[in-house]
Amino acid sequence: MSATSVAVPARPGRDPRRLQRLGAVLGFAGLAEAIAIAVLGSAGNADFVLEANLPTLGFLASIVLFPAVGGLIVQRRPLSRVAWLLIFIGIGLGIGLVLFGYGALVRSPMALLLAQLFFVPIPAPAITWLLLVFPDDRLIGPRWRLVGTASALGGALYGLGSLARPGLIDPEATVRAVNPLAGPEAWAAAAEIAINAGNTMVVLSLLLAAGSQFIRYRSAGPVERAQIRWIALVAALAAPTLAVSALQAGPVSDLAFGLGMVFLACMPLAIGVAITRYHLYDIDRLINRTLVYGSLTAILAGVFTAAVGLAQRMFVAMTGETSDAAIVMTTLVVATLYAPLRKRLESVVDVRFKYDERRFGGYRDEVKRVLSIVEPGRAAMRLASESVRELGARGAAVVDAAGRPVATAGEWPVPPSVRLPVPGAAGGLAALLVGARADGRPHDPRAIAELEEIVALVASGMRRPD
Repeated sequence: MSATSVAVPARPGRDPRRLQRLGAVLGFAGLAEAIAIAVLGSAGNADFVLEANLPTLGFLASIVLFPAVGGLIVQRRPLSRVAWLLIFIGIGLGIGLVLFGYGALVRSPMALLLAQLFFVPIPAPAITWLLLVFPDDRLIGPRWRLVGTASALGGALYGLGSLARPGLIDPEATVRAVNPLAGPEAWAAAAEIAINAGNTMVVLSLLLAAGSQFIRYRSAGPVERAQIRWIALVAALAAPTLAVSALQAGPVSDLAFGLGMVFLACMPLAIGVAITRYHLYDIDRLINRTLVYGSLTAILAGVFTAAVGLAQRMFVAMTGETSDAAIVMTTLVVATLYAPLRKRLESVVDVRFKYDERRFGGYRDEVKRVLSIVEPGRAAMRLASESVRELGARGAAVVDAAGRPVATAGEWPVPPSVRLPVPGAAGGLAALLVGARADGRPHDPRAIAELEEIVALVASGMRRPD
């Protein structure tokens, strides 16, 4: 299935406009969290200082970029799982750091304890699910749901162990605070087992989720493959480094954690590149305009502030007092800069984030979607790839009356275990052949019946009157 035609079905009780407004608010909330963290880090508390290192860069970039990209996607796809997972990851990390900074500042053990939940138990399962459903909001097979469930269970185990562990909240942290919810000392061993087991489940789930992108790549179309390459590159870098950091192996894990956070911060950037270069979710125009006018606003605001200050100083030096004329003159200068600066920014942004300005864009996309169903070659390719994806098969092929493959997906040739005729279809399409499942299990009869119905619908769509 081409990622450019992703459409998440509407769900009862969810107003898309409210979700769009909520997504916009949460997109800006990440920036607000980063500012709050910077304020807490500069409050003079020796236990919470923002140092110029890899973890700080990775955390702050993740807190801002994840909700920002997710909020942009929500504006065009309010029910997109990918978008809400991005927002959830960034906001969760931001809440964790804000709680930790606040707890360190006021010496609140409860705030420090709650912060622990937002560093592993909450974002790790969300990252796992993001890797499992990108780019089309769907799992590559029903069994992959177990990976997401295992990650959630691992996060829950880690969280419960952290809440119940006697003694210090985090023995390795600079803030020495005793766990206010700690159980008796007899629970110490069980809590450590839960934390280590949760860590292991989270790590394995992350690695499997990253691997799912490579499996998805094998049966994907050319556009989806291009999109997956970006996210797979980041996942291949982030997952192993975060896995090493979870092993708690001293300086090696510390370095791996910093690198992992930087790679993690690149994930929304990779998704943004996939969106703008390959029209994923059709929001490339929105991102283009956001970059242009966001940069324009920031530059003009900086110019205005600096120019007002400079002009006021000049008036004070010449007249001994401030003057409103400085503001008026600066406003005129900024107004004259608006048009040429906007054109310059558009030319720079369009080089990397160009959107399609041709007319009939919506109609053109609709025609492409129809052709992917009724044009024989495209329909055959789509039918084969969807069969591999939905049935978890090793491979599939649509063949003509002579048994020659017209389109294939996955591994082919393989011994077919399912053969479904394509009656009366145009273009010489005669049958769909589907290989055995990749996991060795037999095909679900219900899935075969549903596929047979799909084949009949495809044949009906391609049938031409005599």
